[in-house]
Amino acid sequence: MEPSRIQEIVLEALKNANRTRKAGEELPVSADAPLFGPGSRLDSLGLVVLLVDIEEALHAEGVDVTLSDEKAVSRTRSPFRTVSSMVRYIADLLAAGA
Repeated sequence: MEPSRIQEIVLEALKNANRTRKAGEELPVSADAPLFGPGSRLDSLGLVVLLVDIEEALHAEGVDVTLSDEKAVSRTRSPFRTVSSMVRYIADLLAAGA
């Protein structure tokens, strides 16, 4: 799967998340948007919901991947900091056959 398609899926998941958020609390929807950590409006529960949404969208395209696992959590720098870092992480997982 191309990184551009992965990015589309992540951005669509952010748009979906914003449908349930109050005005002024929406998540930014862009390639450089912060997802989790400093500057983000997403708490840990929100991140889990977002990851599940992304996993389901990938599954619908025939790609089975688990995003929140020991590999992701044990990294020094979270792969979920920004949209672009998440896209790279997913692309790396897919390239490794995870």
